[in-house]
Amino acid sequence: MGVSFFVSKRYFFSKSKFNIVNFISLTASFVLVVASCSFFIVLSVFSGLKDFGLNYNKAFDPDIKISSTSLSSFTPTESQVRWLSSRNDSFTYSKTLEEKVFLSSDGKNTFGKLVGVDKNFRSVIEIDSIISVGRWVDLNSNEVLVSYFIADKLNLGLFNYGGVLSVGVPNNNIGSSLLKSPFRSLAFVPSGVYSSSNEKDQRTVFSSLNSARSLLKKDKNEITSILIKSFNNPKPLIKALKKVFNKGFVVSSREELNQTYYKMLNVEGLILNILMGLILVVAMFNSVGAIIILIVEKRKGVQTLLKLGATKKNIQSLFFKHGLMVSFSGGVIGLLSGICFVYLQKAFSFIKLAGTEIPYPVSLELSNVVVVIVFLLIVCGTGAYLASKTSLKIKL
Repeated sequence: MGVSFFVSKRYFFSKSKFNIVNFISLTASFVLVVASCSFFIVLSVFSGLKDFGLNYNKAFDPDIKISSTSLSSFTPTESQVRWLSSRNDSFTYSKTLEEKVFLSSDGKNTFGKLVGVDKNFRSVIEIDSIISVGRWVDLNSNEVLVSYFIADKLNLGLFNYGGVLSVGVPNNNIGSSLLKSPFRSLAFVPSGVYSSSNEKDQRTVFSSLNSARSLLKKDKNEITSILIKSFNNPKPLIKALKKVFNKGFVVSSREELNQTYYKMLNVEGLILNILMGLILVVAMFNSVGAIIILIVEKRKGVQTLLKLGATKKNIQSLFFKHGLMVSFSGGVIGLLSGICFVYLQKAFSFIKLAGTEIPYPVSLELSNVVVVIVFLLIVCGTGAYLASKTSLKIKL
């Protein structure tokens, strides 16, 4: 520790005889408290909003998706089905059949996407988390799950209250007769309504796989994709799946299915860190000013240390350590305050999203703590070094 640490600690805990010096030192520490506290809270809110948004992705996108590269639908081979069924301890999978469709009810119409699913779908996709009204479809009947957007646009009600939903696809077998309908349709009864903010997802209608095959005139085993939920790290599983589904198939992770969304999150996170780091830099200049004023105020004490044999490098080291104490103490207090605030928000949800009873999403993550500490070390260390350098230039 040495003499420089002892003296710097004494300067840190003792009061100056000039009130203005005490005031400036406290102000510099307080600014860092506010800056570091804000830094951590903003990072935690961003993490919470990111998790909040990703929850909606989990309601539509699986961990892994297998689809055909050239055909709209395909029939898995016996060896592929056998491979999938033999590894149920590491993942679960669901077969789906998708097609763009024409939706109509009560004289109103729009377009959408019909997704036929099997009994394992809810084990792979967290669809139940976004169902707001009603229930999941009965896979043994012609029921569908629709979005608020579709229900409002077509004036739909649940369980045939307000009319059935007619789902149609182009009829490719009408021949030359003008009397045949250009669309082949099937009537469905809405059993539930889900909520989503994504415009593409809002047009998705879920039904049973058998109903979708009946409407689309597909073979018994014909599907458009296989959705997989991994119980472990999905990367080794993706490599294995690419060997089984090699030619004519594409195996995609959730990140690959939402490349734009994940890239946007990464860019936003980077910009947020830079902006909050700049705020810490601005706060650092308060500490630099406080240390310089202390150097001027402690000239007589420094002269005494020089007469006792201290070198200018010892004096610089003294004020560098003092600067670290002033800056880092404020930063740590701010960080602890931010952690307490985020913990209380997660535990008691005292702040709600505007106009709702939904708690404002925050996430208490160790990575955010590490980011703030790293920024504090860099910023506070740089500020303390710059301030201590002035001790070599001030006439003592």
